[in-house]
Amino acid sequence: MKTTCKQQCIILVLVASLFMFTACQNEDTTSDAVEEVAIDDQLAQRSAEIDLIADDIDFIVEEGFIEDETYIYFLPDCVTITTQISSGFRERTVDFGTGCELPNGNLLSGMITMSHEVDSDPARRTVSVTFTNFERNGVSVEGTRSIERVLANTAGNPQATASVDMQVTWPNGATYTRQGTRVREWIEGFGSGTWSDNVFSITGNVTTTNILGNTYAATITTALRRELVCAFIVSGTISLSRNNDTGTLDFGNGSCDNEATWTNPSGTVQTIFLD
Repeated sequence: MKTTCKQQCIILVLVASLFMFTACQNEDTTSDAVEEVAIDDQLAQRSAEIDLIADDIDFIVEEGFIEDETYIYFLPDCVTITTQISSGFRERTVDFGTGCELPNGNLLSGMITMSHEVDSDPARRTVSVTFTNFERNGVSVEGTRSIERVLANTAGNPQATASVDMQVTWPNGATYTRQGTRVREWIEGFGSGTWSDNVFSITGNVTTTNILGNTYAATITTALRRELVCAFIVSGTISLSRNNDTGTLDFGNGSCDNEATWTNPSGTVQTIFLD
């Protein structure tokens, strides 16, 4: 059977088209794989930074109780605190104005409001927390927190268990949401009268949803250690997982620095730098 020139041209076009389609498919597959790894790495960094934001918020709420109950005041002079009592509730607003620096160097603005029943048991109290134009180092925080605080847990330490539903937005518009539970135990420095020796141990489980709608589960596998003299978490590990993929975020061996180690689901290890 003879093949005409016209038929040969058609065959060549079809073969070339098939080759280009296959090449594009392979390229797309590779791009998707690279993008998925990049998402995981970015999620690890954002998740760690959200942990730092959440911990500063918990510190502020704790300070509100301390000032109310023991009159030891650690928050800087640029903070304005107002208290109102109405309808059986005490509402306390901590106002950082347009910019106020905490002792650990983090810059806050806006307001955090805490509310609880006036006649509630001071040894075990549930507090509702809301935010108004609140930012930490330029990152916006919205949402709510319900915190159950006890003056003494089984170890005799103050402890706060927070049910979290918050949204965090970076200056570039990247938005993450977080839901879950954080348990923050005050393990050193309580009642000493100075903030510099305060140390907290943090445990819990949360989920974080990234800008593409992918939700990751985070479990603190080794308790996080937060020393107030440092702007960062100094040790502890978190397991981040999605579907059957799991990675590990390691905050180090106790040194005060802005570094953490991220081991992604494929086993690749890299250093991430926190803000």
